[in-house]
Amino acid sequence: MKALRGMSLIDVIVGSAMILIVFVALIGLLRASVLITGVSKARAGATAIAETQMEYIRGLSYDTIGTTNGVPSGVVMATSTQVLNNITYNTRTFIAYIDDPADGLGAADTNGINTDYKRAKVEVTYLIKGEPRDVSLISNIAPESIESTTNGGTLIISVVGAAGIPIPGATVSITNASTSPIVNFSTFSDASGLVQLPGAPTSTEYRISVSKSGYSSAQTYTRDATNQNPTPGYLTVVKGQTTTGTFAIDTLASLTISTWYPILPASTTDSFSSSANLATQTNTEVSGNALRLQFGADGYALSGSAEGNTVSPTLLSSWTSASSTVTTPAGTAVRVHVVTGAGVLVPDSVIPGNSAGFTSFPILLSGVSTTTYPNLGLSADLTTNSTTTTPSITDWQIDYMVGPTPVPNVSFTLSGAKTIGSTGAGAAIYKTSIASSTSASGWRTIPLEWDSYELGLSSYDVVDACTPPAYVVAPGATYSSALYLGAATTNTALVSVHDNVGAPISGASVTVSRSGFSETVASTGCGTAYFGGLTNATYTITASKAGYTTVTYTAVPISGHIFYDAVFP
Repeated sequence: MKALRGMSLIDVIVGSAMILIVFVALIGLLRASVLITGVSKARAGATAIAETQMEYIRGLSYDTIGTTNGVPSGVVMATSTQVLNNITYNTRTFIAYIDDPADGLGAADTNGINTDYKRAKVEVTYLIKGEPRDVSLISNIAPESIESTTNGGTLIISVVGAAGIPIPGATVSITNASTSPIVNFSTFSDASGLVQLPGAPTSTEYRISVSKSGYSSAQTYTRDATNQNPTPGYLTVVKGQTTTGTFAIDTLASLTISTWYPILPASTTDSFSSSANLATQTNTEVSGNALRLQFGADGYALSGSAEGNTVSPTLLSSWTSASSTVTTPAGTAVRVHVVTGAGVLVPDSVIPGNSAGFTSFPILLSGVSTTTYPNLGLSADLTTNSTTTTPSITDWQIDYMVGPTPVPNVSFTLSGAKTIGSTGAGAAIYKTSIASSTSASGWRTIPLEWDSYELGLSSYDVVDACTPPAYVVAPGATYSSALYLGAATTNTALVSVHDNVGAPISGASVTVSRSGFSETVASTGCGTAYFGGLTNATYTITASKAGYTTVTYTAVPISGHIFYDAVFP
């Protein structure tokens, strides 16, 4: 008889794993089923709401089919919200007259009536698991008898971009408080960038505003005591005629303005009022504002040395030079070295002669890399052949350039060139005027619509600028402008020298002159030349450089802070 065998541990593990896999699959199917059921239930709710709203509209008399404060005007609420099965549904209803192409469109309509029937669209939106969903219904509603006029006209709003290309999906808000009932509703431009409103009540007071997320905006403007000639003003609808208003919007651009002090000279000096700035000393002392050999019972030491603390400038741009004031009576000597700290000399391959030491000054440091040597110091070897005589050092100094340094909280203005009308005296009223300031870090990014912008800055002079004003901004583009600042003067000119494709020209000779005055400055790496402290007057500006045709501009008024372009052809 065959012996019976029980289940091994492996059998139990494999069996448990298979049962777990089956249960996980079943749970997944159950969750998917619940989710599908929930989605279907939510959509069924939205469909029911949309159908109820559409049936309500169909049950109205033709004359009352329209949205409150809309065109056509009627009794239907344009928007509503309700909660069903713990889901919030937002309902939007749009009703418009339709010009049927069967009898011709617009001016070609054979009977001159372009309000042939009405079209109702009901859209219900809701969220499922954070995802937006929607249900839409559309129905055409014909009048009970033949088509007829409505004692109104047709209002067409055309939304285009900077290049005249239609912009679909823009929000178009239309208000008119002078009609009865009043008009006050919003809709969206279609695929052709149009909003067409046949049957609009006659009026001279149609106010239009157009917007879209990430775009500039456009609107009509009010005639008031200041803007006596608004552009564009309110639109007028005349009975039986079509009024078209075109509004241009486009994607916003981005301009980042940063403010800096330019690269400036700086230095670190030790005048030996104490030994506090010395890292090491051997047989030397500080006495009488000088570093000298140590004096003891037997007189001065025959040799000694000292090393100063290294300097690590913040925002170091370049090393310039080192110098020292030494006194060497007969029989004495001082040799100065450049070190990187802890007695380590900068190699002769970087500073020729450094290992032997320098007896004449300045020591040129322009070839020393700030990356390899971010900190430098000085050391000295002092010797004498007599215990009664000592050489001395009364000061030593390291010179360098630092910057650019961010300048925080600088106030500025940007003024666009687009106008929205003029005063009674004909003075232009500009659309965009932005007052802002750079941040605590010295920069600010501003969204701008396409335009040309002048910069206003009163607390400083702009002494150099990479991408100087004026800023010609294209739709959707990204710009940055680094402004280098100096002390404010009353009348200044920053001349930007560039070729005919806009590339900056450095090293050009720029002259600003008038009777009894002439000043010449070389353009910087950014291609600009700064002239500050000028007199309010008319000047001649000349720019020249080898290989380019000299350009001259006469009768240039300089009053306040101006930015001027000198273009080599």
